[in-house]
Amino acid sequence: MTEKEIFLIKSSWKIFRQIEPTTLGDLFYGHLLHKNPSLASLFKYSLERQSGLLIDFLNTIIFHLEELHNRKHKIKELAELYAGYGITPKYYPYITEALLFTLKKGIGKDWNEEIENAWLKGNEEVNKLMTEALN
Repeated sequence: MTEKEIFLIKSSWKIFRQIEPTTLGDLFYGHLLHKNPSLASLFKYSLERQSGLLIDFLNTIIFHLEELHNRKHKIKELAELYAGYGITPKYYPYITEALLFTLKKGIGKDWNEEIENAWLKGNEEVNKLMTEALN
């Protein structure tokens, strides 16, 4: 990822984080499960707890964006944690799509193609590292 892409992700995340986590979780999980109802069984916790897990995961990844390749042990921990919940690489595209939907709604008028492309690239990188960590 380029420095500019990392900057776009981190700066848009700051805007996004101003929204109540449960509202974000409602948007994310509502969209994800509307599009993929069969995934509902993977999410066993309350919306509040699921939202917190989502935000914690994203905070961890975003904090380490500049050094993802040097933090493979942390990526492996996250990949194994989520695999333990049943969230395996085959679900990553659905989660990416729901995340982008949620980010776009949450960021609103400040969302643009450049930010979307940065998030897509970041997600592709994280998904690739998490998939490799599970193999």
